[in-house]
Amino acid sequence: MVRRREVLIGPDRRLRFTMELDRGRPRFWAVQLEWYDPEEEGWVWVARYDTSGGTPHRDRNRIAAHETVDLPQDPGKAARVAETDLARRAEEYIEAYRAAKAQGKEAW
Repeated sequence: MVRRREVLIGPDRRLRFTMELDRGRPRFWAVQLEWYDPEEEGWVWVARYDTSGGTPHRDRNRIAAHETVDLPQDPGKAARVAETDLARRAEEYIEAYRAAKAQGKEAW
């Protein structure tokens, strides 16, 4: 079973949550910060925490893939820590994305 939800955290930013459950236990999770890019006329992902590859990590679009992060072992707690970080530091992550885009760094 896959659970998904989106939460607006501003007029041009949102968090997207995905959690895949296997027999009631989290198998995969992701928390992603998205920003409405007026130049692209659509939503782009800016930063995300996920467990693809089996290890929790953070990816930053145009900046870094698979950054090592210190998260709780419990998937639910780890996802909440990721959510808090993305919401609190949204402006920082968006500005870094915009700067990398302005420098011509490719999106993934």
